[in-house]
Amino acid sequence: MTVARTIPPSLAPVIEQLELDAPAVVTTEDLAVFVGHERGTADVRQLAYELQREGWLGRLRTRNAWEFLPGSRAGAFGSADRFIEFRAKRAVDPSWSGVLAMESAASLRSLAQRVPELEVVALPCGEALPKAFIRDWRCVHVDLGPSASTALNGLPTWTVDALVVGIAARPSGYRDVAGLAQWLPDAARQIDVAEIIRLLRPLNDATRQRASYLLTAVGGTELATPVLAAYPPSQPVWFGPRVRGGRFDRATMVNDTLLHGYLIIGIGA
Repeated sequence: MTVARTIPPSLAPVIEQLELDAPAVVTTEDLAVFVGHERGTADVRQLAYELQREGWLGRLRTRNAWEFLPGSRAGAFGSADRFIEFRAKRAVDPSWSGVLAMESAASLRSLAQRVPELEVVALPCGEALPKAFIRDWRCVHVDLGPSASTALNGLPTWTVDALVVGIAARPSGYRDVAGLAQWLPDAARQIDVAEIIRLLRPLNDATRQRASYLLTAVGGTELATPVLAAYPPSQPVWFGPRVRGGRFDRATMVNDTLLHGYLIIGIGA
């Protein structure tokens, strides 16, 4: 059953403009346009309250942001957009450095078949996960620079090359290991080895070796050889926890205790 929403005359111009613009998220800055920037925050919050009361704005955890609930939904229903808080954070703080990473990026890029239990955002070292994200998100501290992401559905998202490098930098940051083993070979056609070499330039030797190892899983020695030539292995490193067992790859000098079992038996999520 749907509940009809009313459009009070005082809100009609605002709702009409929001319907025309169709924003996913509305911020206090957006609402200030309607009340006038010369007016105080109390007027903006009053407008937000009235729009919420009439069922046109939905509450979010991000401060100073609301989800717009258009008339096409035939009721005050949210979009069930799994990235709505991410959109809200970027709307209120366009300079925020968060980028969709790991499983979130892999699923958006149609590599991973499974939606993660917790969405993943990459942040620079030392930057905390926003409070609005704590319940449904987790963070990896990997900063690969602006070229490591492109916009998908309006959201900055790691490229396939950045996924390889990011996983090499933080192997424990990708928690669906079986799914990773499944999509790595499918990513071969999307890999730009020159870009991976460039992304690896500021990173440490262990990350470079693990990236080379991942490329052998993606496309064998053909993809890995240029990276190994650019960054020759220096000493043995680990891909996964330092436990007994695993598989030691001589070419990259990587001891894989995390991924090799799934690669060998060829199962995935």
